[in-house]
Amino acid sequence: MKLEQRKDSRLVFSVPVHYKVFNLDNLEKDIQDPTLNFKAVLQDLSLGGIQVVSAHSFQPGAVLELEISIPGEKLVRTVAKVVWCKPASQSNGAEFNSGIQFIPMYEEDLIKLNQYLKRRA
Repeated sequence: MKLEQRKDSRLVFSVPVHYKVFNLDNLEKDIQDPTLNFKAVLQDLSLGGIQVVSAHSFQPGAVLELEISIPGEKLVRTVAKVVWCKPASQSNGAEFNSGIQFIPMYEEDLIKLNQYLKRRA
């Protein structure tokens, strides 16, 4: 029997997420470039992380920069780490579900996220 490992409750909804994957060989350049070239769809959200559906398969441990469109709030931008990735059910390998854990966020973004989650609870 597998026990639930989440420490934060999750809110299920769908909004766009823009992202880029950091290339550790070009990290300094990647950090300075604000462009987020890829788009995914958020499936659920908590204070600790998100689950997304994307066209890309991520390697666990990959580091991403994310921009999340929280309804009624300004955009939240943060860095996160891929925990797991698997093919989305019934997608024939065209889409992937990924669990992504936030790396400590800026305090103001964490406050926005926490307030949003409390209003929706």
